[in-house]
Amino acid sequence: FRTGIGTALMDATSPQLQSAEFTLPEAFAANAGLGYHLASFGKWHLTAGPGTQSNPNTVGGWPHFAGLLNGALPDYYNWTKTTDGVNSNVTTYATTETANDVIAWISAQGTSPWFAWVAFNAPHTPFHIPPTSLHSYGSGPLTNRQKFEAATEAMDTEIGRILASVNLSRTNIIFLGDNGTPPQVIQTPYTSGHAKDSLYEGGTKIPLLIAGPAVVSPNRESTALVHAVDLYATILALAGIDVSSTQPAAKPTDSHSLFPILNATTDTPRFAFSEQFGGTLTTAESGHALRDSLGYKLIQFDDNREEFYKVETDLNEATNLLSATLSAAAQASYYSLRLELGNYQTTVATPTIQSSARTGSQFTIRVQKIPGLTYSLYRSTALAYGTWSLLSGAIIVDEGSTIALTDPTASGNAFFYRVLAEQ
Repeated sequence: FRTGIGTALMDATSPQLQSAEFTLPEAFAANAGLGYHLASFGKWHLTAGPGTQSNPNTVGGWPHFAGLLNGALPDYYNWTKTTDGVNSNVTTYATTETANDVIAWISAQGTSPWFAWVAFNAPHTPFHIPPTSLHSYGSGPLTNRQKFEAATEAMDTEIGRILASVNLSRTNIIFLGDNGTPPQVIQTPYTSGHAKDSLYEGGTKIPLLIAGPAVVSPNRESTALVHAVDLYATILALAGIDVSSTQPAAKPTDSHSLFPILNATTDTPRFAFSEQFGGTLTTAESGHALRDSLGYKLIQFDDNREEFYKVETDLNEATNLLSATLSAAAQASYYSLRLELGNYQTTVATPTIQSSARTGSQFTIRVQKIPGLTYSLYRSTALAYGTWSLLSGAIIVDEGSTIALTDPTASGNAFFYRVLAEQ
């Protein structure tokens, strides 16, 4: 949401990565004394345009890039490969070609420290049958689902070949999925409408595996909520780079290092935020979602619909809890998620508190009025997640340049208040 890129890059007119962004390779370059060599392989799909406008070396800051600039291969056996700005036609199976490039580059680094970003196109469409030596599905005929699984197995085979070429005792490996399974081949419990290109779990929940010397007590599973954006701080930390001293002040980072999880230590509570927006989406598709550590998830679509789920027990998000009376626990998470989502939005200015005063049993907050917004008042006895409740009896008065929000029952205990302003 900070880059303005809210959906897949379609063509040169779509929002895309700008050279002004501070990228992972540039963070490594700012710490050149550590001696790391960097390279990116496979799918790029972050820029589109002529010449250097699409060059990962120029825009992304990668010292070396070899792979596909576009989002999808036209044919896994016949495609255009770009190597540091030079194009060539390749007829080697794309997954194998990428693995070959990675292995050759790593071998050339000798004893120097290195970081490789490897983005396989597989199993992205078009659905195809990989070389039979790489999978166990045979030569066909295969359904699209079988082709999808065969492409995944072929990728796994080639990843195994890469891992066999490195010293695993001194190499940390991060494997991350993409953005959900395509609707044509998704399986239960998920349905096609809750697959890739959606804000539902089938489009946002992906596999993440981390292995290597940085992992304490390996072969365990963490249920902590994490996000792909957390890899930025994690990768830099693995390389011995301090994010706070490296990150430009004008470029805030939302990345939350996974080191506490890798170290099997206590971490601060996390949320999982998802958002999609852009001119190619309808308001029924675009919006944002937030999931908490208690298993609740709130989706707010841009057509003003809200959906609220307990995703731990409703994996396909089939039962919108807002269609019935909420339990006390669900109500607390719903209110808290609505307030927490305000920390992620960028379209509405934060209301400025003008004054606050308590008179007897009444407590009034006045905020600067922003035209076109509606206001509500929340109260809590503690500054903690899950403790906020909507004051349905609040008295809200439009005073022209200000909005006055009054709690008429502010007697007895001490309270904390929050004002929510929404379009």
